[in-house]
Amino acid sequence: MTQDKGPWRKYIGKTEKNHRKIYGADMVEIAEKYGTPLYILFEDIIRENYNKYRESLEKEYKNHLICYAVKANTSYHVLNFFAKSGAGADVASEYELELALKSGIPAEKIRANGNCKNDAYLEECIKKRILINVDPEEELTTINTIAAESGVPAKINLRLSGFPVKHITSRAISTSSDWSKFGIGIKRANSVFRKVLDLDMLEPNGLMVHLGSQITDIHAYYIVLDTLVHLSEEARKIGLDIHEIDLGGGLGIPYFEAKDWDLIKKKIKRTRNENYSWANEFIGYEYNAESDDMEWIGEELSIDYTPDVFIRKLFNEKFSENKTFREKLEEIGSPRFVIEPGRSLVGNAGVTIAKIGHVSKTPRGENIVHVDIGINSHTFGTAVPEQLHRIEIANYIEEGEHFETFIAGNLCFTGDLLCKIKNKLVRKPRRGDYLLFYDTGAYSDFFASNANSFPRTPKVMISKDGTHRLLVKREDMADIFHREIDWTSDLLL
Repeated sequence: MTQDKGPWRKYIGKTEKNHRKIYGADMVEIAEKYGTPLYILFEDIIRENYNKYRESLEKEYKNHLICYAVKANTSYHVLNFFAKSGAGADVASEYELELALKSGIPAEKIRANGNCKNDAYLEECIKKRILINVDPEEELTTINTIAAESGVPAKINLRLSGFPVKHITSRAISTSSDWSKFGIGIKRANSVFRKVLDLDMLEPNGLMVHLGSQITDIHAYYIVLDTLVHLSEEARKIGLDIHEIDLGGGLGIPYFEAKDWDLIKKKIKRTRNENYSWANEFIGYEYNAESDDMEWIGEELSIDYTPDVFIRKLFNEKFSENKTFREKLEEIGSPRFVIEPGRSLVGNAGVTIAKIGHVSKTPRGENIVHVDIGINSHTFGTAVPEQLHRIEIANYIEEGEHFETFIAGNLCFTGDLLCKIKNKLVRKPRRGDYLLFYDTGAYSDFFASNANSFPRTPKVMISKDGTHRLLVKREDMADIFHREIDWTSDLLL
């Protein structure tokens, strides 16, 4: 699928050699300099995404905090950029916490998440006065005990779930509905409020929710925000003041334009006739095999909202009681509004480039391209089968006869597919060509591993003027096997 349309249009071009150029940098030359596979980040796209949130919130609601979701792209240099920009951090482990602090993000701007925080993580947060999003309910007594032992009260928000929102994203990454391992059920909220008041080492601060990732329906936010405002009023009645409403992250990015995505979904729906998905599997649909009445329940890979438009609509469009979210916040004392974006800050600020080893066919005759990257370095598709990226050949990008193909990784197991849906390239690729995967700045290395003892993938940052620098190096043999007890020094020579 070509890149002449879509959100990348103002950044891309082609070189005199007919190579793909982004921000003035030749992608083939970058691949040859640093090797493949390779993650490439674009600093100015990250800056632009962050500024859309910041400028819009400054205009719409002054009392706010933007916390970058560290899990989206866990790189010191990315965190340091957000620290210098004035952002906070959403961390999900003691390791993300340490990285955020070392990158320069102040403790008071960090929100600590996780559904199984260990004692050391909690103690560190309590002593540094880092706000803890309590998850699950049972964590309340654990936090209270550790706070008492430390002699420091624990600042907490209550993370809530069980909201009436279904099919707002893929089931694997939905985190706020009835079936969720995260949060405290909203039906128990009032009893939990009283429990908080009974525990004397807790310093209650606010309410928090995280809908999931790649959320494209703003009405889901209205449903959740309405509930949070109502619960804030209930909490205040029993003496629990709410100083913060934390909406979490989750806003999606446009992997495809709407018309292209609608066409892809239609082809997936007809997959048994068109062999469009791997092994003719139905992906993303809840269906009756005897009926054409199927409901899409997976990720939506097209969205109309950029971060600034999302914030503007969130605060200004009227929903329940013919009131806006801003009006509802003012009625409960104008608490701080916190948002924890990840994918919408870095997702479309990255590409991945891989090299083609072979172009062949499956035993049943389907085209398949083999590349030098596996799902250990392109991992979100392992959790979300319908995840799909725009892919193009980076060298010799001239149009030819279109070529529909599956993309296979280099790991030694059958499930190693870069995606389970066919991709359309502008021509038949050849061995040695480079494939460029767009919009991979978030979660590509979330499940990164040394499967088959391959090294983990390096990261490069490109600035607007086309200059580039290495952020994360490729591992060597010593890096891969450094945890081996009997790894002897002579093997490192």
